[in-house]
Amino acid sequence: MLVLVFFVTSSDSGSLVVDTICAGGKVDAPMVQRVFWCSFEGLIAIALPLGGGLASLQALAISTGFPFEIVTVAMCYCIYQGLRTEPV
Repeated sequence: MLVLVFFVTSSDSGSLVVDTICAGGKVDAPMVQRVFWCSFEGLIAIALPLGGGLASLQALAISTGFPFEIVTVAMCYCIYQGLRTEPV
């Protein structure tokens, strides 16, 4: 039961964030728009396991995480360079 509540509240929070971004920052966006994003997110969550199982979920995680990894490594390098030039 707790796992179900966790996934539902996480999905609802994600849909709220996407809806707010798409509404230009308005918190009181139309309810139809919020329902659209909840449904779309749910359909993607259903389609990924049915489409290819664990392999498709792993491919999705790698393809979305790899660009973020490049940015993170660049940020680490910039912090290192900044700390090297900082006087002791």
